[in-house]
Parts: sequence; structure tokens; C-alpha cells
Amino acid sequence: MTNIVVNETASFVSLKLNASGTFGTAALAFAAGESANIMTVPALQDVTIQATPGTFSWEQLDELAQQIVTTPSTNSISLNAVLDTVSFFTGVGGTAGVWDITNGKTKVYFRLHMNGTSTDDYYVEGEGYLSGLAPTVSPTAPVWVTPLEILVDGSYVQAQVV
Repeated sequence: MTNIVVNETASFVSLKLNASGTFGTAALAFAAGESANIMTVPALQDVTIQATPGTFSWEQLDELAQQIVTTPSTNSISLNAVLDTVSFFTGVGGTAGVWDITNGKTKVYFRLHMNGTSTDDYYVEGEGYLSGLAPTVSPTAPVWVTPLEILVDGSYVQAQVV
């Protein structure tokens, strides 16, 4: 088993969003001409990638165990992040902040870099909708922290940085 290093310089997990328009694929949303519209979500605290195949199961009188078949997957990415004014309110280029993307029910294209953005580093990308925004602040945590979920519309695409 190999470990994915996430604590070395330039080997950090990062999440990039583009909600500036409609693209045929997430790869097109992250093409060179779109760089002014790509926002990096700052200060990720934790990230969970979920790829959950659906199932349908049934029981038969002539079997001692359940039968099962798979149905379409439910994919999502959940995270917690410390928000700043740009990522929360103003956004970058044609991509609004997460507040407006969530409230406007705007489709977002995402790219989650697993361990950096150097050549041959892995990432997953896709498209979906932001959900679960619930910013909190307290005397012992005096910055805005929020959970956030990307409800993936379709499948993930796995690729490597070239």
C-alpha cells in the first residue's frame, strides 16, 4: 500500500471551483482560458470523497441469503473549511462566492487535487451543486468555519496533472 503524502511543501490537498458558465466537461472548465474564473477554496480542514454505489436487494424463498444488484452511484465530496471574504462573498472572476453559488443553485465544476498540483499528481473532477453551507463562529474559534458538500451530478473523472 502506498501513502498519499499531504503534508509536504507543494503537496497539499486543494479544491478548485469554476461556476462561471456551462461547460461540456469539468476539464473544459479548468482549461487555460478559464484561469481567471477558478477559485481555490482556502483553509481546508478535512475532506471526504464519497463514491457510494446504490443497491437493490431482495429475498427469495429458495435462498439462505439476500440477492443484490447495484444501481447508479451517489457521489459527493464533503469538507470543512475556514472561509474568507473572497471565497464566501465576492468570488473570483466570473465565479461567485460559495454563498451565492449555494443560494443561486448554480452548477459548479470542481477539481480536487489529492496531493498537490505538480506533474503526475492525481486529482478527481466533476460537476455538481454546493449544499450544506452552515457557517459558524464562536469565542473559542473566532473565524468563520463551515461544512460544505458538493453533490456530484454524474460520475467522477480521475486524472493526473500534465
